[in-house]
Parts: sequence; structure tokens; C-alpha cells
Amino acid sequence: MSSQDQAAGLRKWADLQRQQQQADTLTDVAAAEHVSEPAPPLSTPTAPAIRVAPRPRLPLVVVGLSGSRAQQVSKVKARLGQWASLGRSWAGDPDDWDIHVVMAEAPDLAKFRDEYSRWALWVNSDAGAFADMYRTLRILHEQGGPRRLLALHEPHLPRQGLLDNLREAADYYLKMELLVLAR
Repeated sequence: MSSQDQAAGLRKWADLQRQQQQADTLTDVAAAEHVSEPAPPLSTPTAPAIRVAPRPRLPLVVVGLSGSRAQQVSKVKARLGQWASLGRSWAGDPDDWDIHVVMAEAPDLAKFRDEYSRWALWVNSDAGAFADMYRTLRILHEQGGPRRLLALHEPHLPRQGLLDNLREAADYYLKMELLVLAR
């Protein structure tokens, strides 16, 4: 087969394809413009609608937050969303978390500890953050709180300095594990 015959065959094929697309488009437009009456219901019984149960929300107890409850939950969900966007699959969808904000001084802290296994400490980044966060950890320790917490913090806070110092102090003085995630 010569190259001219092959090129002519390809041109014919391409023209047919274009014509077919145009015909399909005209049919789609005509079908969209035509409004038919609703079809009568079928006499066959319909299957009951299947309900999918919502996924259970993961409880997370957070200490060290200040402000209104809505602001506190929003901060935590924003941070979980940032970790999820970095590829941390455990963070999942922030709306899948059931955030419980608890004060370290809560009289029923031991009940929370027994009921919930996931705990986090919100680490502020202001000048007095180390003293405030260490005080919160100490109160948790004295009140029978959890021994292991995730450090929640703003994304710009470097691991060296405040986070490492807080983690080391919690381990050395309080025998608590503060999990600090690196970027």
C-alpha cells in the first residue's frame, strides 16, 4: 500500500469520526429539548432503599486550648486537615474526628482517660508557651491523666526548641510521652 493511499484512508476515517460526533451532538440536543411525560410506574415491587451507616467518628480528647469551643475545635480540625494534606493517612478527614476539649483540671479526668484512648496537647507558640504547656502536662500527671499525647501545634512551629524541650521535659520529669510529628 502506498503512502498516498494510507493518508487518504486516514482522512476518510477522520471525516467519518467527525460526522459521527456531529450526529451524536445533534441527537443529544434534540433529546434534551424534547420533554416527555413521566413514565408510569412499573408494577414490579421496588427494593427498599439501602441505608449506609455513617462511619463512626474517632474521638480525640484535646487539652491546652483556650477560647470558645467552636474556635478550639476549628483549630484542631484545621491542623488535622493540614496533616492529611501532607499525606498523613491517619489524619483522614477532619470531620471524621469527634473532638472533646477538656481542661486539665477537670474533676472527672480519670473517667475521660478510661473512656478515650486518643489524647492530644495543643501547644501554643507564644512567649510563655513552654511554662503553660508544661504546667498543663503536670496537672494531667497529677490528676491521673493519660501518659501519651499527640502534640498539636501550628504548622510553622519548628521541632527544635519548644517542641523538643517540651517532649524531653514531659519524658524526664513526668514519664509522659509527647508525640511530636516532624514535617
